[in-house]
Amino acid sequence: MKKLLLSLMFVGATGFAFAQMNTSNVSATGVSNLAAVSQTGYNNSSTVVQDGDMDPLGGIANEAYVTQVGDDNSADVGQFGNTNVAQAEQMGTYNSSTQLQGLGWAEDNYAMVSQDGDFNMATQEQLYDNNEAYIYQTGLANVAEQYQSSLVDDMPGNYAIATQYGIFNASLQMQAGSENVASVSQGEIGNSATQLQAGNGNWATIYQNDISLGGFNTALQVQVGEENVAVIDQGLFYSLNNIAAQDQLGDRNYAYVVQEGEDNLSVQTQVGEDNYSSTNQSGLENLAVTDQLGAENVATTTQWGDLNTSMIEQLGFANEAYVAQLGLANYSEVSQVFDYNYAEVFQSGLLNFSSVDQFGFVNYAATTQDGIFNASLVEQTGEWNFATTDQLGFLNYAETVQFGELHMSNITQTGIGNVSIVNQSN
Repeated sequence: MKKLLLSLMFVGATGFAFAQMNTSNVSATGVSNLAAVSQTGYNNSSTVVQDGDMDPLGGIANEAYVTQVGDDNSADVGQFGNTNVAQAEQMGTYNSSTQLQGLGWAEDNYAMVSQDGDFNMATQEQLYDNNEAYIYQTGLANVAEQYQSSLVDDMPGNYAIATQYGIFNASLQMQAGSENVASVSQGEIGNSATQLQAGNGNWATIYQNDISLGGFNTALQVQVGEENVAVIDQGLFYSLNNIAAQDQLGDRNYAYVVQEGEDNLSVQTQVGEDNYSSTNQSGLENLAVTDQLGAENVATTTQWGDLNTSMIEQLGFANEAYVAQLGLANYSEVSQVFDYNYAEVFQSGLLNFSSVDQFGFVNYAATTQDGIFNASLVEQTGEWNFATTDQLGFLNYAETVQFGELHMSNITQTGIGNVSIVNQSN
């Protein structure tokens, strides 16, 4: 009877221990390392490796904190170098986090992961000096990755912030250089955000359904250079299945996109310095493409409606293009080559077509279309040419060709089926 009682006690004890099954491994070498691990729940695991090397130039006072509440969570921390701090808090089930900081004498790095939900995954990797990274995820099956390096020793660090609350959202942030900032805020379902930055002082921000309904939006930002700014806002209004891509190469370029509605596409490419691009889309299946090569070019596109298309191409210095489309299936293209050209296009109605080509210096073109099936073409080659086109009605056609200098043309069409052709040269 005594043997049976002891056997039952042993089985119960081992069964309880097996059910808990929390594991923690901590390895620290050197001076002033600190690790605090607290695990509550079942089948949680954590691994902390800290190497505070005794070299006079580095390896002192690493800290790691791991707190897991829930079941089947996993946290891994590996730190090498100076004064690194990594902290992971996970509440829920099947969350995982990985933190790696510092190669060589990497100083003052800080990484923070807080996941409240289930099946979330966070990865952080930071190299060299003074980097900071934060990930906060609440929801289900979100994935966030952050990779940062200042590339050289003794430089200010980068900041990466990813906040995801919803389900099936994914974000990737990669930064190389100094004082870059990348931030992502995502809610709802199935959004994807990618930020790639190289250089110094760049700023990238993405909002996706953070305060609105929708989901399955895609945002991509690539910046190489210094002090570039890129903003994608797909979260202020209802936003579903929209795509926005921004690519900037150079210094002090600015790109901004707001998308509201469904299946809108915006692409912005800037190469050079001090270029500005802005796109505002509201509706269904609108397309806006802006390409800028040069310096101090300005391009804005506003689309309110469905199936509108805007194409802007600028090559040179201080060109300006402004396009506004209100209605359905309107098409506008603007091409500017060389310097100080100005173009504005306003389309209201259905299936209007506008084309403006400017090749030269200080040319001016303004087109207004209000109606259905109106078409306008403006071609300017030379300097100081001026052309305006106003169309109100149905099936009107206007064509202006200017070659040379100091030409002026004004076309106004009201009604149905009007045709105007102007050719000027010297």
